[in-house]
Amino acid sequence: MRNEVIQAVMATWAAKDLPARLDAAETAKLLGFAEHDVQILMASGKLTPLGDPAPNAPKWFAAMEIIGLAADNDWLNRATKEVSKYWRHKRERQQNSGAAYPPHGRRCGGISAEKVSPKSSPKSSPKSSPDERWKGVEGALASDERTAS
Repeated sequence: MRNEVIQAVMATWAAKDLPARLDAAETAKLLGFAEHDVQILMASGKLTPLGDPAPNAPKWFAAMEIIGLAADNDWLNRATKEVSKYWRHKRERQQNSGAAYPPHGRRCGGISAEKVSPKSSPKSSPKSSPDERWKGVEGALASDERTAS
């Protein structure tokens, strides 16, 4: 039976006029997944690239193996569940983390999340600001005018 599957895969491969190696985009198209889902399938161990590529290197896959996986309903079911599980968990993480840190300027539990300048804070340091430390002739005159008014 295994020999029949191999022959069917070889016939499909020859009919499609595919190269022996497929990149991630071609692999995704052949399997019916989005291109970014190929990384999820590799991380979960459902797909293995050829050789031992570096993490930032392009990944290549054997065309015959990919065609065989595309014909395997059980594998497609497991792979689809894995991708769905990844995106579900990602959405949950985003929803949970978004509640803890509201966008800038919004209120969270009665406490303002707006920035407070160090000058208005009662615990500001006694050190001078960078603008006050770098005074030329104009800066010295401007600071004298501020203290006079």
